[in-house]
Amino acid sequence: MSISLLIFDDLARAEMLTNLSVVLPEDAVANQPDIDDNFGWSPEEMTSNWLPVFTGDDSLELSDISFVSFDSDRPIIDQNLTQNYITQNPPAPPLNPQPDPNRDRFPQPIPEPEPTSPEEEENVLPEPTPTEIPLPTESSEQFLVKKIEIVTSTVLTEAEIQQLVAPLEGNYITVQQLKEVADTITQIYLDRGYITSRAFIPDQTLDQTGIVRINIIEGVLEDVQVEGNRRINPSYIKRRIFLGASSPLNTALLEDKLRLLRLNPIFENVEASLRAGSEIGKSVLLVRIKEASPFVNNFSVDNLSPPSVGSQRAGITLGWRNVTGWGDDILGSFYISDGDSQVYDFSYRVPVNAMNGTVQLRVAPNRNGIVQDEFEELEIRGNSELYELSFRQPLARSPREEFALSLALAHQTGQTFTFQGPTPFGLGPDEDGISRTSVIKFGQDYIRRDVQGAWSVRSQFTLGTGWLNATVNPDPIPDGRFFSWTGQLQRVQRLNNNHLLIIQGDLQLTPNSLLSSQQFVIGGGSSLRGYRQNVRSGDNGFRFSVEDRITVIRNTSNFSILQVAPFVDMGSIWNHGDNPNPLPDEQFLVGIGAGVLWQVIPGLNMRLDYARPLISIDDKGDNLQDEGFYFTVNYGF
Repeated sequence: MSISLLIFDDLARAEMLTNLSVVLPEDAVANQPDIDDNFGWSPEEMTSNWLPVFTGDDSLELSDISFVSFDSDRPIIDQNLTQNYITQNPPAPPLNPQPDPNRDRFPQPIPEPEPTSPEEEENVLPEPTPTEIPLPTESSEQFLVKKIEIVTSTVLTEAEIQQLVAPLEGNYITVQQLKEVADTITQIYLDRGYITSRAFIPDQTLDQTGIVRINIIEGVLEDVQVEGNRRINPSYIKRRIFLGASSPLNTALLEDKLRLLRLNPIFENVEASLRAGSEIGKSVLLVRIKEASPFVNNFSVDNLSPPSVGSQRAGITLGWRNVTGWGDDILGSFYISDGDSQVYDFSYRVPVNAMNGTVQLRVAPNRNGIVQDEFEELEIRGNSELYELSFRQPLARSPREEFALSLALAHQTGQTFTFQGPTPFGLGPDEDGISRTSVIKFGQDYIRRDVQGAWSVRSQFTLGTGWLNATVNPDPIPDGRFFSWTGQLQRVQRLNNNHLLIIQGDLQLTPNSLLSSQQFVIGGGSSLRGYRQNVRSGDNGFRFSVEDRITVIRNTSNFSILQVAPFVDMGSIWNHGDNPNPLPDEQFLVGIGAGVLWQVIPGLNMRLDYARPLISIDDKGDNLQDEGFYFTVNYGF
């Protein structure tokens, strides 16, 4: 007996490729069942729904067929029938339907890599009023000075001191000449940012030793007073400011801490001034704040979802900043597609120290179902849950530069189903279609900003463990035990006032075969334009993108509101040599196109991209993404 089978690609591609004629052994042939035994489908219905087409008098029970599958178009062996029974999988639901799964694997967000604005470079602190220090009565009388001692200077080096005092030592000088040395020292302190420090000549008696003292009062910050706070705890502000309260007090460091507060979204404005403290050399910093609205609201519509589960989607993000008064925030988002995709993402993040080290707990459950007509009767669907606990600690932090390390523990579970119930898709999941990974992530990120542009570098080492019943398979079948490295590089360069160049690169390398949830993905409006979402995935891969945002229209405040953005995207994927899952022929892809970015009104932003693929693929569909069109509409309110 022979049957004809239709070969399908995976979820990202979801295209019918070719027909395959398969000869079944006699012991695999069952008697012709009734229509009811075929789950209520007639042979014609089964044909129209891309099920096996039976030829001859005998037929095979559908329950005898296991939809064992892979993540791309490749033949497999159906263990329920025979080693000669080769078929191709229907598409599998995505475990991570995010617009850019590669970037979503990094546990916590980092500051946006964008050039600094002129407003950020402005001083927060006004110049303080100098403290009046009584000086000796000036006299034209000269006296012999054998040695000038500079008392309590932690800023000047011995060489600098000698350069100042050497011309006077061993000579007859006046008080005015000595005062000029003190004024020079004060100016050096001021030039180096120590604006509350002063050098002066104390009252003293000149004896036969000929030693004269110049005292230096090195200013310190005595206290920080906060005004205007309603919900924020004053200690949250004070602890961050005191990180810049060096001794002696350097206003450049203090300004940086105040600018960081200004960049914090929980504040609408931050102003500060220095006042005289309880003693000479001590200052009090008065900080006046205006708290921003604690609510985060955003509604968006786009076509950044895999077409097999519905490419158009709508979503809402709601958040509450500064929940407890210590700068913590809670955020939740929900996206639903025009097909059968429901994506949830909830996180709670709390700072645990003044350097803005943060602990985050994230939960992201997803529900997806294949909605393509040819697979509708198979009722293919999938569920996944992600649980992640992470800690990110900046080691160096300023408005212009930040370097941080992060550590995360993540557990992800996914399961796939068909009309038969739990069904595995691809080599890796168990017989119930379940795959689990429990991973340790160690990340490093660095960002540097200036008026001309910004650099952003991210690196992450991921170790898959066998913890929490993670998937374990014999080699070379992919499972939850693996090691991988992911790196991302971005440069934002202001070419001139109307050109902003954005260059991005992503790379993943691994010595292991990976489950689909850990593979590198390319394709889509947030990844490689010109192709549909998640069109290719593999153990290893890279992506490179160049985009030039050209300002066409500015508003009265000189902000860009309409931009044209030509771009080129390219990327490739490849599997580890032992991975038994073959890949499609077209593994290197290139797309070129242009986009339009439009700020309709403050808070309402739209983007439309069109891209042409420079490399054709055999599994191209007829979705809007396959034609190279991508749109995004965001409204923050």
